[in-house]
Amino acid sequence: MEIWKVGPIFVAIMLCAGCVPEEQTIEQNNEVSASERPAETPEKNSAEEEIPQETTSAVDAAAAVPVDAGDREATRSFPVEKEPRSIDWNKPYIVVEPHTARAIDGVTKVDRKRYFSIADGGINFDRRVPEDKYDYLVHELGIHFGRSLGLVKYPASKLKEDPKKAGYTDLTPLMQAKPQDGSAKLKADFGDNLDVAMHGAHNAYPEYMGRHETADSMRDAKHPQYIPENIDAAALLAAAVLKFNYTDFTRPRYYELVNEPHWSFFNDQHLADWHLKTREMVKKATPEVQVGGLCMSVCYFYRNNYRGFQGMKQFIDHTNGEMDFYSYHVYDYLRWRDGEYKGRLQSGLPLEGTLDLVPNYTMNAFGKTAHIVVSEQGGYNGEAPKGDFDGELVASQILSNAYPQADHDSWDIEMKKRSIVSFGHVSSIIANTLAFMDHPHTVQKAVPFILSTTWNWGPKYYAQLYVAKDYTDESEWVEQDTLNFYRFFRGVDGHRVKALCSDPDLQTRAFVHENKLYLVINNQSFDGESIDLYGIETGAVEVRRLGRNPDFTMSYVEEKIATPDVLEIAGRESVMLVADYGEPIKPTRAVNEVVCYGDKVAVPVSDAEFKIKIPTLGNIDYAQLRVAVTRAPGQSVEPLITVNGRELEVPLEDSAGRYTDKEYASTKLIYVDPKILKSTNKVKVSFPDGDDGAVGTAVLRVAVKK
Repeated sequence: MEIWKVGPIFVAIMLCAGCVPEEQTIEQNNEVSASERPAETPEKNSAEEEIPQETTSAVDAAAAVPVDAGDREATRSFPVEKEPRSIDWNKPYIVVEPHTARAIDGVTKVDRKRYFSIADGGINFDRRVPEDKYDYLVHELGIHFGRSLGLVKYPASKLKEDPKKAGYTDLTPLMQAKPQDGSAKLKADFGDNLDVAMHGAHNAYPEYMGRHETADSMRDAKHPQYIPENIDAAALLAAAVLKFNYTDFTRPRYYELVNEPHWSFFNDQHLADWHLKTREMVKKATPEVQVGGLCMSVCYFYRNNYRGFQGMKQFIDHTNGEMDFYSYHVYDYLRWRDGEYKGRLQSGLPLEGTLDLVPNYTMNAFGKTAHIVVSEQGGYNGEAPKGDFDGELVASQILSNAYPQADHDSWDIEMKKRSIVSFGHVSSIIANTLAFMDHPHTVQKAVPFILSTTWNWGPKYYAQLYVAKDYTDESEWVEQDTLNFYRFFRGVDGHRVKALCSDPDLQTRAFVHENKLYLVINNQSFDGESIDLYGIETGAVEVRRLGRNPDFTMSYVEEKIATPDVLEIAGRESVMLVADYGEPIKPTRAVNEVVCYGDKVAVPVSDAEFKIKIPTLGNIDYAQLRVAVTRAPGQSVEPLITVNGRELEVPLEDSAGRYTDKEYASTKLIYVDPKILKSTNKVKVSFPDGDDGAVGTAVLRVAVKK
């Protein structure tokens, strides 16, 4: 079939028409390359408000019972319910309301496939892992699939230039191919689509389409980068691959044209035009596929007083805000300093401001909030020299100090080294995930960079769920501590519920799924915290604790305890409390947090006055102001913030030092008395020691009672 005899318009029609002759197969190759990786008190219902609680202390040594303790648990008795006690709003608090459904810009339900995936395309997953591992990962831990790499590169290597139309690909073999489909088992477990984000490889398009390059992108002789010059031909090829090389079940849901493109392309109109043309062609062929970019390798937009945002901003401008989503990767770059893992961190509080920034900018520039896709996220031990895997050498030095007499060539020490690296990765993933889950109105997909195995190209790679015993015996799959991320979050589903926390170091989220309440608290500080806990109505809870041992290896413990009045949480520890109510927890009221953006972004401190409009002032339950700031190290990190002329009490996070590297970057989270809010609010940000630094965003979230 010589499709070019009738021209490219016919090809576009064919792409949409669903004609797929079944003669031969162009194989899909989605392997990961070995080179990868780089307060004001809220309004209360009444002065005498009571939340059911127990008056006896909960951190009783006798209360801790391992979850899997079997018959031993039967010897312990716990109260069925908590005794109510009044909230002391003057002390640090977490107040959860299991019966108050919480929406964020209208989104209340939890979509697990957005957050709890592995970096795997999912195709043939049931054939690539043993049955018992599949059952555990999918049915018990509830993992989904999230990310794949390639799309065009492998099919393009098998296809030839169209002899009838120079610079274009002969698509005949592709259109005649029969794509791989998922098994009945996969379809039963994952529904209509695998929901994967796919990003393209570097230099994926054939030479006959031409090479668009810059002097900087070609400077590195080992890793030169170019993008296709003929964007019409490139867009047609990508659309054809998405149409004919996949089934409806296996087809990527999100497509980024190129993974982590060279920075010199960011302000290049050609890159933007390529994205726009590809989106146009893909929408004709497979309208369900979302197309976006820039797929930046980092998101520390606060760098150099927010000049780091210019690349993304220019790409958004050059694409007129028309992409289905805008994207970047989120990594903490961990470095061992002064006996602790520090470095340039993007997770947690800094990420809150980053997630506000892009939609705030598109709202002001284009009248709409942009969607966001994060196809890789985690914490990366990239300090050179790395050792046998990323972070191995530093972990080896830590263990040499902790265990000077140990056999450091032993498998036990090897697993401890991997555990140290895994904690850095997983703790960053948790902080990121909790931020993403609080932006469901914009974040469509956020993929932890955790792979099932990488034995075929990197048996020692740091981000695996399993390694082969001794890295060679593939008959024995050895669990890695990366699995604890999925263990920790298993069961989290259903809908969001209201939870207030006075401590900015403690990321606090609450969810209800059927008869269970899940309360998640992540401590971003190196310091331990003690905080009063209100609102859980059951007498006992299952507690999951993910933290660090003294040797920096990961600790993970599950146990059943009496529901605490005071929660003790160690530095850099994550805690999940699971309360089983024995019957469905039904909402009796609801709030919707309306996200209201400031009128400008990324301004110097000297110009940090914002106007924020609120669409309705009626029936406000609580409100939170979110201010993203950056300053040079050594400057004050305690801003003076006023709303409509009234100075707010701004809590200082204990993690401020942890978030200081080449700059300090954080997001100040401040509860605001709804009574001081107006339809148009004036927010002013300053610092007591001068105008150094910048303010990225000022955003109000106003929780309206429904």
